[in-house]
Amino acid sequence: MPNEADLSADRLDSWKDIASYLRRDVSTVQRWEKREGMPVRRHQHEKLGSVYAFRSELDTWARGRGIAIADVPAVITSRWRLVAAAGAVALLIGIAVVIGSRTRGTGSGDHVISATSKARAQELLLQARYLSDRTTNTDSKAAIELLEQAIALDPNLALAHAELASAYVTRLAYVTPDVTRELEQKSYASAEKAYSLDPKLPEVYLARGDLLWTHSYRFAHERAIQEFRRALGLDPQSDRAHRRMARVLVHVGFFDEARQHADRALAANRGNSQALNTRAQSLLWSGAVEEGLTILLSIPGPVLPELVEANTVFALHALGRRDDAWGYLRKALQKYPDDPAGTLRGIQALMLADSDPRKAQELIDSVRQRKAGNPSHHAAYFAGSASARLRKPSATVQWLKEAAATGFPCYTLFARDPNLDPMRSDPGFRAFMADMQKQSASLRQALFPEAK
Repeated sequence: MPNEADLSADRLDSWKDIASYLRRDVSTVQRWEKREGMPVRRHQHEKLGSVYAFRSELDTWARGRGIAIADVPAVITSRWRLVAAAGAVALLIGIAVVIGSRTRGTGSGDHVISATSKARAQELLLQARYLSDRTTNTDSKAAIELLEQAIALDPNLALAHAELASAYVTRLAYVTPDVTRELEQKSYASAEKAYSLDPKLPEVYLARGDLLWTHSYRFAHERAIQEFRRALGLDPQSDRAHRRMARVLVHVGFFDEARQHADRALAANRGNSQALNTRAQSLLWSGAVEEGLTILLSIPGPVLPELVEANTVFALHALGRRDDAWGYLRKALQKYPDDPAGTLRGIQALMLADSDPRKAQELIDSVRQRKAGNPSHHAAYFAGSASARLRKPSATVQWLKEAAATGFPCYTLFARDPNLDPMRSDPGFRAFMADMQKQSASLRQALFPEAK
């Protein structure tokens, strides 16, 4: 194990030293720490605070982001490098608490796994966790591969099995919905393996909740939240559990509660981009459009890219900034021409409904050809809003029913969105909204019975 001198050799004691090590300027690394979760620690003194970081943790974080720092001078002592190869990574992760306190396994084969293999497995796990919030094909695939490698090195690493279960759900929901059944089976098996190794591991229940909040399970909001609450019971400070709670709550229209959980996730981890996205949605859909837009513009690109872009256009359009909205939408369409979930086509239809009804209807029709991934309920909502502006009540209700049935029964948004105002007096729309209101009230009572 490394001694105090080894740790000292690995340590950087100022923003200047950190920036020099990463071959960047100070403002860049400060931005990375704020927005990208770069591991920086703090000492709080009586009047001022100071920062420090460990080279080994920065190396792991940089590899997860694909940042090359191979040309950095070899200022770490050779003694430290030998220790790191033999297991110092495990110590550093243990100091960070996030991993080290949850890696125990109960398998009888623990003693035959070398310290080096355990340390490498934990390093791979840390890299995978950095990628786990990202929903692109490349990042999703890389996260799964890293976790599978970690498990190959240490089959008793319960946390790796649990994280792999959630990674499979991310892939089936956002990347490859055409192979849902296979990935569901893998996710279930990985979660059960994690449970058999450590039933008190919070991530086991996060994985179970993730699987429940998918198309195949009809987005079981209440059951998913029950699993996430079990995770929070084991780890009340878990930013991953809070951001999942926030995600479900914002989709069912409970914006205040969603924002509370998103805030707790961000307080624990400012780099939790999905919590940032949920906070933005809760503000945008509750009417705080300017504040929501500001947050949307700060979210890193690899996190729900098409959806974040579409919601940004939605916010600009709501603020009457049509030229800005069109400019942003054109760039998004160039960047993501495939638009598998149909969110960009849906928001484009909404933008064109008043000025080019024929083109808007063509886009609405094309949304039906999208893949049935989790974000597609947003595309259904945009298509419904566009249909409302086209004064087509039957199509509006059909699209909103689809959005509700596929994870977005957001009565609170449906009730206040001015895009749906042309439908307010239609009998079919009014009946739909009355039913949505009853469902919303029933779900609120089930989730928050103490709020009577």
